[in-house]
Amino acid sequence: MEIPKRTVRYGIIAGLLGGAALIIFFFFYDLAQGELFRTPMYLSSALLDRDGFEAGWFHLLAYTLLHFVVFAILGASAAVLFEWAAIPRNLFVGAAFGLFVCSLIFYPALIITGSDILAAPAWPAVLVGNVLAGLVMVTYLRLVSDQPGITGFMAQLQAHKMLREGLVAGVIGASAVAIWFLVADMIVRQPFFTPGALGSILLLGAQGPEDVVVSAGTVIGYTLVHFAAFVVFGTIMSGIVTQIERFPPLVFALLLLFVVFETFFIVMVAMLGSWMVEVLEWWVVLFGNLFAAIVMGGYLWRAHPVLREELTSDALWAE
Repeated sequence: MEIPKRTVRYGIIAGLLGGAALIIFFFFYDLAQGELFRTPMYLSSALLDRDGFEAGWFHLLAYTLLHFVVFAILGASAAVLFEWAAIPRNLFVGAAFGLFVCSLIFYPALIITGSDILAAPAWPAVLVGNVLAGLVMVTYLRLVSDQPGITGFMAQLQAHKMLREGLVAGVIGASAVAIWFLVADMIVRQPFFTPGALGSILLLGAQGPEDVVVSAGTVIGYTLVHFAAFVVFGTIMSGIVTQIERFPPLVFALLLLFVVFETFFIVMVAMLGSWMVEVLEWWVVLFGNLFAAIVMGGYLWRAHPVLREELTSDALWAE
């Protein structure tokens, strides 16, 4: 199969756009930490100089050029691969490409150069940045392709009811928890403390309450992760509800899912920082997740009239 030259050209442009998106992301990431250009300075030193953080502006410019060259090659390779293997250009493929391919290049490069990985940007920030780059690259490739639609995302939602309901349920649940945390923070301590604290751990590697930075960067950064996690949870919840329509006794799996989700959140907070378990009021977390489960369940309950009939049937509970 002959690959058109325009495919390579479009791939190079997609790679440059993805590389630019990653630079912009880490610009705001470094700004939120109060250390402007820390990430590119570190990487330029690690890859080009290997002398710690003593890299100058020449190293920074050289690294930026190398950064765009690598992403241009990545974009061209992705475009050729998608064309050759007929891989759909949608947001799911873009996120997977950024998460796995870009990350598999970033960390091995640091290891090969003998750099201190612990001094590198926090891994959640690296993964989020790479996913963003992948989304930008594949979205552009979709725009210039012959596939219908802008990004394929709306087409995916229209074709798959479970994904559509999972997205809506996840956004509703995430919004409910965010509003609850805001109200609780205003009562207990200061507005946006909870997302700021969680964002400080994810993005800044906070080691204690004194390291918490409640800023636009930490709050928005955590909020993005927060909504993404709830969309995944909502999709799983939607899938279980769909299966319950076929086999009603599976309704008890929803109760198990809630317990697992509650336990997972608490364990995740403890893993991110044991001090967070003491700082976050347990009742705030418990009622926040309970509130989210109620509103998400209410949405799915209204969206599945067949399920309502089956779960209110006397025959089900008689068994």
